[in-house]
Amino acid sequence: MDRCRSITRSSGFLRLRLIAAAACLFLSAVRAHAVTVTPTALYLDHRTRSATMTLYNPGTLPEEIEISFAFGYPRSDRDGNLDVMLLAPDSVAPGEPSAAKWLRAFPQRLVLQPGQRQVVRILAQPPADLADGEYWARAMVLSRGGQPPIEQRQGDVTMMLSVETVIVASVNYRKGALTTGVAADSAFAMRTPDGLSVTMDLRRIGSAAYLGRLRLELVAPDGTVLADGEEQVAVYRDLRRRAYFPASLVVPAGSTVRYVLDTHRADLGPGNAISAPPVSGTMKIRE
Repeated sequence: MDRCRSITRSSGFLRLRLIAAAACLFLSAVRAHAVTVTPTALYLDHRTRSATMTLYNPGTLPEEIEISFAFGYPRSDRDGNLDVMLLAPDSVAPGEPSAAKWLRAFPQRLVLQPGQRQVVRILAQPPADLADGEYWARAMVLSRGGQPPIEQRQGDVTMMLSVETVIVASVNYRKGALTTGVAADSAFAMRTPDGLSVTMDLRRIGSAAYLGRLRLELVAPDGTVLADGEEQVAVYRDLRRRAYFPASLVVPAGSTVRYVLDTHRADLGPGNAISAPPVSGTMKIRE
């Protein structure tokens, strides 16, 4: 049984440009046999307390769907790799801003026929004494039955393995007037065998997650921009991001790396992005 309980993404958005085509081919193959979920980020507030997602079955077999909730947010290791560990609502430590325990899906279980779409409403039922702030969860859409069982042999024993797919969507619940921002506690660039490595340690400021983008420019001593790139960032607490300019790129002595962090995120939809002043700086390159 293939069951996902975490999300991991490799670091370095400049590298991602080189592998984007291969990644798209892989994702297309997966989506041909799994339910699609849109949107993959939901924002609820204390006034409306609900949002909707749409499920679609592009396959040729019915899919049994079950929706549950967990607590989690993006974290990073020392190399800047992202991981979202998911905790069951009853396993969350006291004091964590978890919404997982008081979110409900309607319907929670359903069968999605081939070619069928289904709108699912996510409803929040928070405690009456909920303090102002932002609360986090992940909606997990589990689907099974849309792929034929996989036959596997071990010696003289033949097993039929059923496949389950879990698609995870973020859920942010907001109450009261919220602020956000980000600080770059450290930012440095250095030459490595893999190319010019850029490392940034980011820290959230304010009462809500920082949902923005990071832009980098490699600048020659005469002001010429040799390379650039950008990626979306979600800083819930602390986050390390690492990117690489290609090793094949000629970087003259005295070059620098400029960075800008801002909250220009058209993909989040109207009213979902909490604005914050841009943060910018310049890094010298360590030899």
